[in-house]
Amino acid sequence: MQLKEYLMQTAAQIHALEAKKKQAIAADNKQQYLDCVREKAAILSNLYENAQKQDVSAVTNAKNILAALHGFSNSAKQALAVNSPWFMSELLYPEDYQENEPNNLDKLIENL
Repeated sequence: MQLKEYLMQTAAQIHALEAKKKQAIAADNKQQYLDCVREKAAILSNLYENAQKQDVSAVTNAKNILAALHGFSNSAKQALAVNSPWFMSELLYPEDYQENEPNNLDKLIENL
């Protein structure tokens, strides 16, 4: 699979989880919220390893892209290690994030 295709599939999973997380917040369903942020972190913790298995031949800046994905994975692993729902929830979002803006993975995909 091409790297971009893999990343787009992963981004779709993350967006679905974010939507489910918002529903959990609206319904005051703490367990569903926790399940969503943990699943998001789990997916991201494996992002770099899985990305390395994809075809990067069409990616001119593959080394830089993989380095960014490595950073995303490391942050997710740290969030899981400290078991912080807030940290897990904030993965991929810059400090100045505004609602409906692309997250860091979306921005990375746009540059492929």
